[in-house]
Amino acid sequence: MWYETYATLGLLVMGWFVFYLLAKFLKLERFGVELHPLYAMYKSTRLNAVLIRVGRWRPGLWRVVGNVGVASFFGQVAFMTYMLFQNLYRFLYVPAEASPVMPLIPGVTIQFQSMIWFLAAAGVVILLHELSHGVMCVAEGIEVKSAALLVAVITFGGAVEPDEESLGRAGLMAKLRVFASGSLVNLVTGLLVVGVFSVVGGGLPQVVGMFLNWLYFLSINLAMVNMLPIYPLDGGQMVREYLATKPGWGRVLERTTMYGFLALMVSNLLLSLVKFGLVPII
Repeated sequence: MWYETYATLGLLVMGWFVFYLLAKFLKLERFGVELHPLYAMYKSTRLNAVLIRVGRWRPGLWRVVGNVGVASFFGQVAFMTYMLFQNLYRFLYVPAEASPVMPLIPGVTIQFQSMIWFLAAAGVVILLHELSHGVMCVAEGIEVKSAALLVAVITFGGAVEPDEESLGRAGLMAKLRVFASGSLVNLVTGLLVVGVFSVVGGGLPQVVGMFLNWLYFLSINLAMVNMLPIYPLDGGQMVREYLATKPGWGRVLERTTMYGFLALMVSNLLLSLVKFGLVPII
């Protein structure tokens, strides 16, 4: 029932604020935990040594990978633009053929029986995404300050924090490669999972199949959505860096592009909520 769904969402929000108040009471900031009303972040430099070792192993190879990521940006944006416009058209003119566009909300659009697989796959996807950014930073000679684990109200994640001054001094292509690398690795991961399914078919154990299904779903969707030219998504940062080299009209075009894609996304989300409500994705 709908009230059970919203009750679950309310419990998740309440649980977060209990954690937040408890963390404040225990003064977890002294252990390196950065607390905010909607999220908490734990920063660490322990991964830096690994990132440096991998990034310096074959920097030329990583730059080639980054170039592929930059090139794939255009294809991903074109594909997402087509899909979102097509779905919007269906909502307005052929409602029976429209597809729901849903946010990922554990316990609401992600059922509790799928939670363990979602969390396991999300951890892998986010880890690969952030490590890719870190490795590319090292390959481009950009200093990495720390890696961080992020826990938010209804989800979790991670981040690799480059030194802002070092990133600012890097060339345009170096920045673009850094921003594009995470989504490229996620896209490749999703395609590899498709390859596994096509080879072994239904021969996988059920638990492995469920995990890989979520890994595919999250990898492909994160790769595509993250390349949209909406700041602060990686695609938005790529567009901002490139248009910053075009004084005058560059800033106007950046904002026009960002707000246009935001309107496209929000319209799909709102029409999905009106037609379908908050429905489970998988």
